[in-house]
Amino acid sequence: MLQISRQGGDIEKQSYIDAYEHNKHFTQEETKVNDGFRQHLPKPEYDNFRAYGPRPEHSLKRKICTPDARPDREIWVQRPEMSDPFLPMDHWPRLCRYRSEGRKVFGPSTDHRNVRKAAFEECIITTDFKVARLPRNLSTHRAATFGVAYVSAFVGLGISLGFKYASAEGERQGPDILSIVRSLPKEIPRDVQEECLHGIAEHERPRKGDWFAIWGASSNTGLAAVQLAKLIGLRVIAVADLTRHGKRLVDLGVDVQVDRNDPSRAIAIIANTTNHGLKFGLDTIGKETASYLQEALNRSRGGQQAHLVGLTGLPEEKVPGVKQHIVPIQVFHTVPTIGEQAMDWLEHLLAKEFLHPPDILVAVGGLESVNGVLDDVKNGAVSGRRIVVPVGNMELNRPIAADSISINKCDVENFQHADKLNADSSRIKFAWVFIRYWVPNLSGGLVVSKIKQRTKWDLDSNTRYARTAERYGFEYALTQVRFMAGYGAENQHESVSFCQALLHHTERLRVMAALLPGPWNPAVAAKQIASIDQYSKGRAAVNIVSGWFKTEFSSIGQWWLDHGARCRRSREFAACLKGIWTQEQFNFDGDFYQFRDYPLKPKPISRPDRPHPEIFQGGNSTEARENAAALSDYYFMNGNTLKGFQDQIRDVRERAEAHGRAGQVKFAVNGFIIARETESEALQVLQEIQGKVDKEAVDALAQQVKAAVTSTRTKPAMASMEQPSTKIEELVQYSDGFRTKLIGTPAQIADRIMLIKSLGVDMLLTAFLHYDDEIQRFGEQVIPLVRKLEAEGRGKDEAYEISLTGDVYRASKQ
Repeated sequence: MLQISRQGGDIEKQSYIDAYEHNKHFTQEETKVNDGFRQHLPKPEYDNFRAYGPRPEHSLKRKICTPDARPDREIWVQRPEMSDPFLPMDHWPRLCRYRSEGRKVFGPSTDHRNVRKAAFEECIITTDFKVARLPRNLSTHRAATFGVAYVSAFVGLGISLGFKYASAEGERQGPDILSIVRSLPKEIPRDVQEECLHGIAEHERPRKGDWFAIWGASSNTGLAAVQLAKLIGLRVIAVADLTRHGKRLVDLGVDVQVDRNDPSRAIAIIANTTNHGLKFGLDTIGKETASYLQEALNRSRGGQQAHLVGLTGLPEEKVPGVKQHIVPIQVFHTVPTIGEQAMDWLEHLLAKEFLHPPDILVAVGGLESVNGVLDDVKNGAVSGRRIVVPVGNMELNRPIAADSISINKCDVENFQHADKLNADSSRIKFAWVFIRYWVPNLSGGLVVSKIKQRTKWDLDSNTRYARTAERYGFEYALTQVRFMAGYGAENQHESVSFCQALLHHTERLRVMAALLPGPWNPAVAAKQIASIDQYSKGRAAVNIVSGWFKTEFSSIGQWWLDHGARCRRSREFAACLKGIWTQEQFNFDGDFYQFRDYPLKPKPISRPDRPHPEIFQGGNSTEARENAAALSDYYFMNGNTLKGFQDQIRDVRERAEAHGRAGQVKFAVNGFIIARETESEALQVLQEIQGKVDKEAVDALAQQVKAAVTSTRTKPAMASMEQPSTKIEELVQYSDGFRTKLIGTPAQIADRIMLIKSLGVDMLLTAFLHYDDEIQRFGEQVIPLVRKLEAEGRGKDEAYEISLTGDVYRASKQ
């Protein structure tokens, strides 16, 4: 791997780089070190992609000699990916990997003056003070889109507009970059000295509560500027295409949104909102929009001069009272102190998650794909996300090598990628839980912990999760049922209507609506699901739960039955659904439900592989297993030990055979996913989740579990109910998701999924800490590897899989 060391305060050149695919050596001569060895190595070469003008297509040049790093703090890097090809050449970020051994770094480059640093290249030159260490919670894909945007905003706002980053509170506090740059007059390039030294007066600098307007707020730099402005307490007006980007801007804390489609109206809104008091503005688009923002600033009253920064251009006509500013980006490249201050603060903001990169779309094809990506952008085929183009042969970004299945952005959007992943009929299927139908404490998510979770429970966010999931190989999703908060869950969307909404917004995904007998009558449920199934062309399913939350029943006037009676009611409920959906005239005489010649029309869609909406049902008790064996299509299992899984599957199969349903019951298991680059990182996340447990909420959960235990007369009961003394950290994640042990590197998780599949499991029900990005990451990093292992014959030989991975599951506790 890339080996870089520091000597005398400067990063020296690497000693050597391992040989990679096709025996291709990427090497860098080291100053008078090991010359005798190095002279026998092949001449290093790389690929380069350049534009020779603002309009022509870019040209790919193969096998170019690698550039030499100079002694003056330069370093040579091979970069795995690049982004923002739609920005001018001087705004393309430079990705590099290692600042110190084992650490990833990324280096934003806007140095268009130097061709060694300003082309699409696999190998580039940067300087040590212009790289930032990549936090372990941020993928290089997302980082690739943000470095240049951050630098542009950091310099443009901090120097040109005088933002006082040092005024940010607590851990958010940054450097007073304007004061720093003015203390170094001799180091400032001549052509930006006026801006840096005499741009904005000290008394004119913005203060907390001042208004700041951004025209083009949805651009990369605009999004960075929004966040930097909010860090220091400014009120932000965002002008953008609100149809496409409004939700994202709200999430970032924008105070006022203005649609860009009517400039005159936008100018009037800005003036009225600020009471003609706007003093600071940033335009990220061009001269025309900068002139609109200048007009809004020109309407300010009060005598103080207003200030306008133009990222890509300024109005030709200047107006009294509005001072125009450029972005003195050169100081980032030429003044080491400025670069170091910018990168150190960026590292801190990203590590603490005070700064959030934009959404991304990953394209493949390397350098050859760039012209096609540019065409997609020009044609409007891509909007709302930033494009990342991986390059080179290095696999440093992902700790797996799913090289048998490449991910192409077009294939993802048109489902060809999902079709390729799910072509094998013997595959294990992936489902995921739509979270926050009950929310554990105010921050939400699927763990009862106070750890920060990038997971939202609103429909728009879940629609985005669903669309991402179905395009990256997930086939099912589960909505959850809850009628009231029981252990910190403040809000709950109703499962059936939410199921219908998600089906409306997706094309392939099958969505399970959780149903609770008692509150639901099977006639109503059968009618609802049949109609939804018709609307969605046969993609509806149900998960029948017997209930364990006593207060939930009593609060809505439902009888609290003992465990055995609840299970009998659930069995009758499932029998009624299946009968109503499949029989012309349904008759039933049970203890809980009675039907006389009931004709449901229209019935749900029936296919040879699915005669009615699939019925899922879970629970570890004897009654629950009996119900699954007699009626269910899928039996859900909680996380368990290896022996626990084996005993459950064997027992249900034997019971199904006794009911004449041998081979008709499939198995699904719940698992909480923590996939990180190293196992130690993943375990650290687990420890943080458990260490920040919401004790009050978990105590309430434990009380409800104990109440359910007392109403359970037969064994075995649910694993957690068998042991009222279950450790508090095991109740943090519902359904024992941690015990499935899908915590580690993508490769480890894929291996463990193969073991789970070999036991007879047909479906994995997953949950994540950060749904905002981990659904796609799982689809990119884990599912392709699982499919690769399946294609190699893995997941079929139980004894073999146990020999590889079984020790992980033998312990009874995580």
